[in-house]
Amino acid sequence: MFIRYSFYAEDEEIETNVAYRWFLGLGLDEKVPHFSTFGKNYVRRFQDTTIFEDIFYKILTQGVD
Repeated sequence: MFIRYSFYAEDEEIETNVAYRWFLGLGLDEKVPHFSTFGKNYVRRFQDTTIFEDIFYKILTQGVD
């Protein structure tokens, strides 16, 4: 959930929030990448996989048990 939220976080918030910078591995003096960079990488890396469905199913199964 945090990763999904971070995709939609405000650019200004990412620029000023040290916790976001730490999570993204950015130093205080580094420029924040354009917001579309994360979405494009996300799609390119996971578009042909079912990893998120697998994780969701695993969590759902554990919750039912």
